[in-house]
Amino acid sequence: MWVCCINFFLFYFFCYQRETKSRGQTVCTMDHSNATVLNEFICKPYSGDTVIIEGVKISFYIFLMLFSILGNSSLIVIVTKNQRMQTITNYLIVNMAVADILITLLAVPRQITEILVAPRRWLVGGFLGLALCKVLSFLQDVSTAVSILSLLAIAVDRHRGIVFPLRKQIAKTKLFKCIIPSIWIVSIVLHSFYFYTFRIKLEDDKKMYCSPSWAPKFDERRSAETQYVVLLAVFIVVPMCVVTVLYALIIVNLKRGMARCKALPRSITARRLKEDAKVVKNVIAILIVFIACIAPINVYAILFFFTWKRKIPCNAETFGFTAHFIFYSNASLNPCIYFIFNDKFRRGLSHILGALAPWKGKKKNTTQSVKLVRFKTFSI
Repeated sequence: MWVCCINFFLFYFFCYQRETKSRGQTVCTMDHSNATVLNEFICKPYSGDTVIIEGVKISFYIFLMLFSILGNSSLIVIVTKNQRMQTITNYLIVNMAVADILITLLAVPRQITEILVAPRRWLVGGFLGLALCKVLSFLQDVSTAVSILSLLAIAVDRHRGIVFPLRKQIAKTKLFKCIIPSIWIVSIVLHSFYFYTFRIKLEDDKKMYCSPSWAPKFDERRSAETQYVVLLAVFIVVPMCVVTVLYALIIVNLKRGMARCKALPRSITARRLKEDAKVVKNVIAILIVFIACIAPINVYAILFFFTWKRKIPCNAETFGFTAHFIFYSNASLNPCIYFIFNDKFRRGLSHILGALAPWKGKKKNTTQSVKLVRFKTFSI
């Protein structure tokens, strides 16, 4: 996985060096519509960034990528290797982890490239460059939608299991055949228009940019604003409202159940309620962090579309960088929350670290040598 990510970044860097030497001689199918990427900025973006500032920004993204890939990979290994951990909620957490890894692998190299070159700059020309522009932008936002819908599915599962414990629970076969595929299919279908909107543009500076555009068939400004509002409603506002209501009902039900079980604190029902409460606290923490991470990027988008009128003011790109970094950091924060709040995941992580510890083999050999010496001494 790391090899793919490094190769992807080196591929970008190589193309940049080749394009710099050839000074824009790369052949590509271009879009020459009136809406340009350069016109989105009133001032030249990141003009005040020194080499040190760029290095710090890139270092932040590299650490983010490291924590995200290692943390989410650990979650996947813990659930798939431990049969007791293979619950409906944990499988949905694995689904989120896969989406988070995908977001990291697609978004972070692109953000690093934009720091080194310019916002939305695209370094690969030809049919391959156009295909990458469309596919990478598409998969990046599809993965975000998958994470949101997985949070919604977890909330529905927890509500069903805690508020209605006597009902038949969701079978694992149904989860794999219906629920998880449906999450991905819905996300893919609702982002399919990306294959029309995202394209490579040749701007006035004779450089290539990968950016969305509804022109010429649709009104550029109105279509872009409608697109944002629809996606905001479908993937953020409605799911978050539903999730909030479901968890409110879950908390009320748990409080009532615990009040009834005060007389019998060691009963099976009381222990089950405590276990359910731990899981709910864990998922609510994930939800709060997720909302905190997506809030800045949506504030930035609302300002861009409806206040700035698609003209980013001078020095506002710093807010844009911060908003994007906080948004992508959610992928690396999720595993940390599971390891902090959930003792089962914590034990699973300790087993993984123990298996990877370089001194473990030496310790085993030392123990075997000591046993052998004792055996020989006893024989003598």
